[in-house]
Amino acid sequence: MAKKPEVVSTTYHRLLDSRAATLSGSSAIQYALLADPDHAQVFLLITAAEGGGNFNREVVAFDDLEAAVDAAPAGKPFGSKQLKAAFQGRSNNNAPYACAALIAQGLLAKAPDVKFGLVKAGDWDAWRLQMMALQGELFVFPPAPVEAPTPTTATSPEPKGKKKDKRGGNRFIPVVRTPEADGEVSDADPA
Repeated sequence: MAKKPEVVSTTYHRLLDSRAATLSGSSAIQYALLADPDHAQVFLLITAAEGGGNFNREVVAFDDLEAAVDAAPAGKPFGSKQLKAAFQGRSNNNAPYACAALIAQGLLAKAPDVKFGLVKAGDWDAWRLQMMALQGELFVFPPAPVEAPTPTTATSPEPKGKKKDKRGGNRFIPVVRTPEADGEVSDADPA
């Protein structure tokens, strides 16, 4: 059996938790803006898709997102797929969800004449400095797995010869005639 690679957690400062409408406007995502401990770099983490869409939970540097946006042909609107290069994960929703967060932050805008077309907007450098000035709170990603507590008392296993009764709560209870009340019926256990 192949051994799973060890997951290494990284410490960040969570600067902002926010929500943004998806590009279609039919749903919303939740995202967090993070900074490294030295506040030298800003990162994006998509935390939830309210419409149930799948995505990769990965921390993406804003430098990588900006490089992907800058790689688009100058002066022309681009699609959300332009940001796929910034992600390691392969989900088709990664790039559109990142675009939704960038629109909410004022760093991208919808192109006026092209449906689902996007254009670079805002001052990315000023925005980055503004974000890095926030203190934030400590945030570890990915979170450390929670270990199941070990039981303190030992339980004896059920004997192998006897099978456990797996029926539900609607069991048949036998009706027993009691000798005290001639003719009365009780649903008490005869044993």
